[in-house]
Amino acid sequence: MANLKAYNIALKGLAIGKHEFDYQIGKQFFEYFDGGIVGDGRVDVKLELEKQSALMVLWFHVKGTVNIQCDRCLDLFDQPVESENRVFVKYGEEKFEEGDDVIWISPGETHIPIAKLIYDFIILSIPIKHVHSDDADGKSLCNPEMLKRLNLLSVKVEPEEEPEKTDSRWDELKKLLDNK
Repeated sequence: MANLKAYNIALKGLAIGKHEFDYQIGKQFFEYFDGGIVGDGRVDVKLELEKQSALMVLWFHVKGTVNIQCDRCLDLFDQPVESENRVFVKYGEEKFEEGDDVIWISPGETHIPIAKLIYDFIILSIPIKHVHSDDADGKSLCNPEMLKRLNLLSVKVEPEEEPEKTDSRWDELKKLLDNK
């Protein structure tokens, strides 16, 4: 299991101004978040933290690849991911609803845990459709054996044209509409 303490930013001694943190995310990190769609990956995260007197602004720059399962052939493949995300950290005893990009911490808090934020930003940068890309010739890089099986099992359905059935109860009302 990954030691997520490395993903806690110590607030004590953090001066007002800009600070940078770099993280290399790998298999051990993803193993901590059991049951996710990503089992492995190589992702670089650059965090720019700007501390102000009343709040902090965190900029997450995520870039790399994650190993996920193809929706079509079920083989694993490397999916490129890239995103930029901003989070505001505000101090306060009470937590207020201001949106998904605001985190409230108490003034006595000593650390900001960012592991879950990093994981969420990586997962959110994965496209909805998980399919191998095509090669330079436009041919799918999916498992050819699985594609053959899918083609054998797929049924071509051609739409049949049925005459439109009308309910005779509405015929008199339709006549009224036509007489405008």
